[in-house]
Amino acid sequence: MFEIILPLADNMPVFTPGIVLLGIFVGFLTGLFGVGGGFLLTPTLNILCGIPYPIAVGSDLLLIFCTGSVSAFKHWKRKNVDVKLGAILACSAVIGTETGKRLMGLLEKGDGASDITITIFLQEHLLLNLTLDILFLILLGSVMLTILNEKPDIETGETDTGLSKWLHGVKLPPIISLPASGLSNLTLWAPVTIGLLVGIVTGLMGVGGGFIMFPVLVYVIGVPTSIAVGTSAFQILFASGYGAFSHFFAGHVEFRLVAMLLAGSMVGVQIGVYTSGRIGNKNIRKYFSCVISLSILMIIYSLVKNFFF
Repeated sequence: MFEIILPLADNMPVFTPGIVLLGIFVGFLTGLFGVGGGFLLTPTLNILCGIPYPIAVGSDLLLIFCTGSVSAFKHWKRKNVDVKLGAILACSAVIGTETGKRLMGLLEKGDGASDITITIFLQEHLLLNLTLDILFLILLGSVMLTILNEKPDIETGETDTGLSKWLHGVKLPPIISLPASGLSNLTLWAPVTIGLLVGIVTGLMGVGGGFIMFPVLVYVIGVPTSIAVGTSAFQILFASGYGAFSHFFAGHVEFRLVAMLLAGSMVGVQIGVYTSGRIGNKNIRKYFSCVISLSILMIIYSLVKNFFF
C-alpha cells in the first residue's frame, strides 16, 4: 500500500514514508550546512535501500539541484553568498563533474557491456561499489578529523589554519580579491583547482560536493563560516545541475524516487536555513562532524558486511 516500484532499479519496491522522511533529513542538512546531503543520501540509498549506485547518484544529483536552489536563494537573501567566489568555483566544477561522470562509466563497465567485478577473499565485488565505498570513507574521515582538530578563535569562533595562511601568501598570478569573504589577495588558481576536484567528486559520487566544499572554504581558503555555507550552496546549483543533466541522458535518474525525496526535502530545507541563523559558527562545524560520522559508520557497516558475511 505504501510502496512504489522503481522501474530503473529493476522494479525494486521502496517504502514511501521512509523515503519522504529521508528527504526531510537531507533537506535539513542542505539548509543548515550549505551541503547537498548526497554524502549521506547516496550511500543510504545503496547500502540500506539496495538501489544501484548509478541510479542513486543520478537521482541524488537532481534532488540536490532542486533543494539547493531553495537553500542558495535563502542564503543569498541573508547576504551569506560570495557570488564572485561561487561563480569561479561553479565554472571549474562543471568541467570536473563531466570528468567524474565519465570516470564512473569506466569503473562500472569499462569498455564492455557487463559490470566489472573484483575478487577479494574469494568473493566477487562490484568494482564501482567498492571504489565508491572506500572513497566515501576516506573523504568523510578526512573532513571529520579536520573539524575535530580545529582550534577556533575564542572571540569570533572562526579558525585560521596554517594551510590557509600559506595560501594567502601565494602570489601566483592572476591575483583576485573577494570582498564578500574578507579576502584581498588570493591566487585565482586556488578556487579553480578546488572547484575542479570537487566537481569530479560530484560526478563520480553523486554528491553536491558541499561536504568537501564547505570545510575547504573554511579551512583552506579561510572564508568565514556563514559565507562558506551560502557560497557552498550557490556552487552546488551548477555542479549538481550539470551532473543531473548528464546522468539523465545516461539513464541514471529515477524520477519517482526523486519526487518522494523532494516532497520531504522542501520542508527540511526551510527548517535547516532557519536553524542555521540561530546557532554559532563553531556549533555549525561541530554538528556537521556528527552528521559525517553517521555516514562513516554506515559505510564501515557496508564494507564489513560485504567482506565477512
